[in-house]
Amino acid sequence: MGNIEFTIDQVLPHTGHMLLLDELLAHSDTSIVTAVTIHADTVMCDGVHGVPAWVGMEYMAQAACAYSGVYEVRAGEKPKIGLLLGTRSFTSTVSVFPVGSRLTVSAELVMRDDDDLAVFKCRIMCNGEEWAVGDIKAIRPVDIHALIQEQLDEPEKQ
Repeated sequence: MGNIEFTIDQVLPHTGHMLLLDELLAHSDTSIVTAVTIHADTVMCDGVHGVPAWVGMEYMAQAACAYSGVYEVRAGEKPKIGLLLGTRSFTSTVSVFPVGSRLTVSAELVMRDDDDLAVFKCRIMCNGEEWAVGDIKAIRPVDIHALIQEQLDEPEKQ
């Protein structure tokens, strides 16, 4: 894993409360490691117990998005929006990520095709324990606005 050139907010298009990750820890040609610390005021936190483990899917998706964002920022571009298409085999050994826990969220590129469809093998660790794993499938369209408009226009063609 190489030196970190950027902060997490530089490589993700998310802002405000939608930026769920706190740190970019490491990046390589095939993977990324990010982190989030759960606080009482963290998005989706109940303020007492923590964040439901299913939110881990979005942590994984943002880590995968950050992976591509590093390359885009290096090229002088703004990070693009990615669309989470789904997850396979998401499992968690905990039901809640407790307040005070620091999660490391990693994403390893498994495959990417010419249409920017990508699959990442992801995991969430805390204090050396694996708390969640899953495969994230996502696409990073060149022009997301055109894709959305195309989908909105689709019913008119039928």
